[in-house]
Amino acid sequence: MAHLCFRRRVFTVFIGIVALLLVGVWESDAQKGALTTFTGRVVDGAGHPIAGLTVVLVPVADGHGAWFPIEVNEREWPDDPMAFQAETDAEGRFAITDAIVGPVLLGLFPYHKPEAHILKVQIGDIFLYAPEESWGRGIVFSAEPGERIEDVEVTVQRFLQFRGKVLKMDGSPLVNAQRVKFRVRQLSLDGEYNGRTSWTTETNAEGNFVQYIPPYVDGPMFYFMSVTCRDGSAQLDPIVVRPSDLMHEAIFTFETPLIPDVPGNAVPRFHGGLDATGVWIVNPENGHAYKKVRFSGVEDAIAQAAKEDAYLVAINDAAEQHWLERALSPMRTLIGLSDIEEEGQWQWHSGEPLTYTNWAQYEPQDTDNGDEDYVIMMGDKWIDMGPGDIRWRFVQTVLFEKEKPPVRK
Repeated sequence: MAHLCFRRRVFTVFIGIVALLLVGVWESDAQKGALTTFTGRVVDGAGHPIAGLTVVLVPVADGHGAWFPIEVNEREWPDDPMAFQAETDAEGRFAITDAIVGPVLLGLFPYHKPEAHILKVQIGDIFLYAPEESWGRGIVFSAEPGERIEDVEVTVQRFLQFRGKVLKMDGSPLVNAQRVKFRVRQLSLDGEYNGRTSWTTETNAEGNFVQYIPPYVDGPMFYFMSVTCRDGSAQLDPIVVRPSDLMHEAIFTFETPLIPDVPGNAVPRFHGGLDATGVWIVNPENGHAYKKVRFSGVEDAIAQAAKEDAYLVAINDAAEQHWLERALSPMRTLIGLSDIEEEGQWQWHSGEPLTYTNWAQYEPQDTDNGDEDYVIMMGDKWIDMGPGDIRWRFVQTVLFEKEKPPVRK
């Protein structure tokens, strides 16, 4: 049986579009190689201090029009980019005293669920403004070695903190639900703005979740909110939210019973988008069992498969491809096809012959992102990719296959 080999690679993480590059506007008065000090305070639009926000400086590199995090001390980035950070005190003040030099993103954490976004930054007589669509991402600037950048004023806009509780039809909380879709429609009172946003969230042991909702206009708006989970849906009556409103609580109650979680070998309900990650599912057409799991690298994926007497999936025809799409929703998911041993010679991890392919248009192809030795399922198509590609950061699941279903003990 042929096996894939994993080359340890360091890769960068896409950080999103950020606002502005300002290079060399502060004069350095310290020795080369010294660290940068960055202090100031965070206020709202009225100048009131804001406590409890995490201010960060994320080292970034130019990515031909976008900015990407770089490594610090040869460590890889976690889910939130690695950053030099400090929390604001009761007076809104913060101090970051160990930041490296060069281009950095001044922003707020948590990155994926920001509680506010930066409107402007004042450094002495200089004002930096964030673009309208940079919610929570921040502003990029550059500092010199040993720079002491002090008394910075960061003006932010707080988002509405929505605290939701989700109840089943019988009134009991929907606890520890992993894929709850929270949808919000925002309609301005004059009807000029009508936008929709959604997030995938999860409930805790009490059925609660928290989501920060950015306002998109400077006035009161109608909010229409709903949640969906396991084919069930619950909707609130419309409310009016003003810019000064910083918190709202509400309870969602499903009016119909929810379908149950999928047990070990049950046939999944495809149309509901049920997440079957971590569950062996049997394909009735060929009798093989399949499972989607999380992994931290190709070596880790192979090791996990070996422990379960399985291999990285081999897809042999259109029917198997279609079944996998419906059963396991493989978006940005690694499969067992690779040309790691010989460039251009694609082989399955299982050693099976290559009898079927499902490449996306213009794939496979080489780019300037390094070797592209592995194949990723992007829903209904395949693309080749490697750790040098910025999209590799978002490949977090792999498909396993075994010819005999696992035996329950």
